[in-house]
Amino acid sequence: MLKSADIVVITKGDIVSQAEREVFASRVKQVNPGAVIMNINGITGQGAFELTTLFEEASDIETLQGMRLRFSMPSALCSYCLGETRIGDEYQTGNVRKMES
Repeated sequence: MLKSADIVVITKGDIVSQAEREVFASRVKQVNPGAVIMNINGITGQGAFELTTLFEEASDIETLQGMRLRFSMPSALCSYCLGETRIGDEYQTGNVRKMES
């Protein structure tokens, strides 16, 4: 998941030193150089505004019909865990709810 993420949110930074945070972020960057790395403090909310801004600037998606997942979804005995990557009612089978478009 880390290799294919567009945004990597790092939390719990308040329980480690600044040096440890920087080393961890550096290692994340080595694994996924194209990802945006965000440090968020869940207690104080520090960094949450910047993350919200990234979400608001993202392009809207009108429908998921016909789109593909990057990888099949890990779920018990459904079309996605059996390897299906196409999205839409005609492709969904098994014990999952139908995704609404």
